[in-house]
Amino acid sequence: MKYFSTQRPVAPGTFPKPDGNEVIDLWNFNGPIFCEEIGREAWGYVVYEKALSEKEAAAYELVPVGTKMFWCVTSSYDDKGHVAAAITATKEATSKPQQTYTSTRRKGIYHDWFDSEEEAQKFVEDAKKA
Repeated sequence: MKYFSTQRPVAPGTFPKPDGNEVIDLWNFNGPIFCEEIGREAWGYVVYEKALSEKEAAAYELVPVGTKMFWCVTSSYDDKGHVAAAITATKEATSKPQQTYTSTRRKGIYHDWFDSEEEAQKFVEDAKKA
């Protein structure tokens, strides 16, 4: 199982060495580069014989292949035409979270998820122009 190091180069002490789970390969890039497999920058990767537990991977800030970062934009439209929008959350997941809508007496509140921060920011700007 391949894990990307998103916070630092791979070096002794920056990745776990659990008993019975051999490190097959490790690699450092010449600095952080965008990795399509996880949808964000990483410094390098470690390949294990078996998957790490979520707790082990999180403790060393390692991101498994197939996990991507998603950005949530929360926008609200009130009955007087006022619009508010902002990036309110990020989430690492294997698939994009569901978009949601909530209606209150005075406004509609939307939670839209995006594959990149740039897409999310553009949506915020466009929403504020509406």
